Amino acid sequence: MKILLIIDMLNGFCRKGNPLSLSNSTIEIEQEIESKIKDYQNNNDKYFFICDSHSLDDPEINHPYPPHCLKGTNESKIVDSLKEYVNEGNTIYKNTLSITYATKLLEKLLEANPDEIEITGVCTDICILFAVYELRIRGYKVIVNSKCVLPLNNENQEFFLNYMEEFLDAKIK
Repeated sequence: MKILLIIDMLNGFCRKGNPLSLSNSTIEIEQEIESKIKDYQNNNDKYFFICDSHSLDDPEINHPYPPHCLKGTNESKIVDSLKEYVNEGNTIYKNTLSITYATKLLEKLLEANPDEIEITGVCTDICILFAVYELRIRGYKVIVNSKCVLPLNNENQEFFLNYMEEFLDAKIK
């Protein structure tokens, strides 16, 4: 069994005009991620959307990040191009940089017992990096699909992909 994680593909990061909007368009990675989801569906593998969902009193709000992806706002919604693949059972909300702290992800991973976990989404230099670390320290084989991730800071992409490969033993494809 393989698992695909789709991290923070939210309007707050992927659409212009928000406090943490990426400078690069995410349209290409959205198409790549949609293709990956279809592959996972065809192979009866699982996929999960991991989504920022903040309150103003969350630890990362105002230091170091401005308020973003607040619960119930348009920023916290998954981008329209991927909405048709979302359901209650495959959506996990987080209120920190961590994909495992106070979420149901570890429970779902234990239940599925995946051979590998493929990471997609944003931001390579923040949440993708932390996700890889959290999964690797738990012994999971992790693949980061370089066609399906983008950084908050464009200059960081290659550095963080190399870092994850060299120091966290993630496979970069």
